Amino acid sequence: MQPQARIPTIKGLFVMSHIRALRASHGQQAVQDLERRYGKSIAFAPFEEVPVREEVAILEHIIAITTSSLASDQRAYEAGRLHFRNFTETPFGRIIFSQFRTQFKRLMMNAGYVAGHVFRNVQFSSREGGSTSVIVTIRNNDYPIDHFRGLFQAWMEYAGLRGTVRAREIPPDGYEYLMTWED
Repeated sequence: MQPQARIPTIKGLFVMSHIRALRASHGQQAVQDLERRYGKSIAFAPFEEVPVREEVAILEHIIAITTSSLASDQRAYEAGRLHFRNFTETPFGRIIFSQFRTQFKRLMMNAGYVAGHVFRNVQFSSREGGSTSVIVTIRNNDYPIDHFRGLFQAWMEYAGLRGTVRAREIPPDGYEYLMTWED
């Protein structure tokens, strides 16, 4: 268990974006099903610090509700893709992407800055991997490794790029993502 001060959190408004998207795509009955599966309230204040592990549980329940035929080993990846799609519809996402949608590398090189407005106690760092690649390291987070592989892949596609995201563990508490794309 992590010390209380180091528990990774995400702002409630980003968690609520998942619930709004579920309601819009599958109706209020799906939201009620989510709350039943989750086992507690799914109402979060916009600036509430929600433990990342709670967001992970909510996203995985949403994936189970909306994609029943998906293999369990693909759920974290698809949850990451869903996380990105929902992020684009938040006020912060709309501001970023209205200005920088096609500037994928620039945004990835500033992942720590962007993440600083979304998360607390999650460390993002970036380094250039070449003219068409970036390496992002994420430390102290409760997401499965494939979550951000899916999120970064969806982000790359949203920016109009064709490429891949490879992930590897960096002990004791990190993941590294190598993103490469065609020029």
